[in-house]
Amino acid sequence: MEVGMIENIQAWTLALLVYPGVLFGVLLALLSVWLYPLVRQITVRGPRAQSRQRSLIYPLSTFLKLARRRNDAAPASLMPPSTESSMPDRSTVESMLGLACAVAPLLALMMLPLPASPLLAVGQSGDLFLVVALLAIQPLASALLGLRVGGRASLRGAQDLGRLLTGLLPALIAIAALVEVSGAGSLRMTALSAAPETGAQTLVRVLSGAVLLLALPWWLHSDDESSNRGGAGSYAGRVLQAVALGAFWSLLVLPAPGDLAGAFALYTVGTLVASIVMRLISERLLPVRRERDRANLVWSTALPVAAIALLVSFWWGGL
Repeated sequence: MEVGMIENIQAWTLALLVYPGVLFGVLLALLSVWLYPLVRQITVRGPRAQSRQRSLIYPLSTFLKLARRRNDAAPASLMPPSTESSMPDRSTVESMLGLACAVAPLLALMMLPLPASPLLAVGQSGDLFLVVALLAIQPLASALLGLRVGGRASLRGAQDLGRLLTGLLPALIAIAALVEVSGAGSLRMTALSAAPETGAQTLVRVLSGAVLLLALPWWLHSDDESSNRGGAGSYAGRVLQAVALGAFWSLLVLPAPGDLAGAFALYTVGTLVASIVMRLISERLLPVRRERDRANLVWSTALPVAAIALLVSFWWGGL
């Protein structure tokens, strides 16, 4: 009993700190941020496509700068402990929300059944809707940060909350179609990552993959200054969120190769490419300015495709 508990603790620790958690997520995040300007210049025309190529460690230096600024800005309390209010102050709440922005994508990454994950060795993997809930925490916490700040940031926070809801419905319908067509009768993600065996499964994967590729970018945020309103934690969460969403998309949509090395290479490259494409869609390929028009654009394209995928999955299950 004690040996099994020790193995579980070691597996969870390795999954969080090394792979597929912190180290894996940070390395892919650095690579995706470095490659994004190159991809953007190739795919987007006009003056907005001009972007400066930054160093590979630019996200790390930005994170450290924001963390240092946060520490320098925090004033020391002049009140004695006995007279201080027991209610958390504004900076404490903002720090907690910023921490949630960073931790939630890492937990989602850790629970994804990527090949050779330590959790797979002990027979554990993430529940599908638990992973979805963790992926939703970062945009939700970012929206709450904006609402607390007020002013222009409050408007941005309300827009962030609307973006989360905009992408949620098409994504849930596409995920439901994938669950139904898998025929596994389980919400464990390991049951959904097997290679498709029929034409219906392949069709549902393609349709659901297209829907998720359009809906999940609405859970990302642009590179403006208001995105850093939660400090270093908010910035880290925004960068890691793209990696977590890319890995989530890859595991649900890409067929799993038979060998371990091939599966690791496919999902790693798929995560990197999906995270860059989602960021490109979120920031550059939705030129409609008004938020309502953007939501209408996504719903008019993603919802019908998601509904078709769900109908195909029900049809296949009825055969």
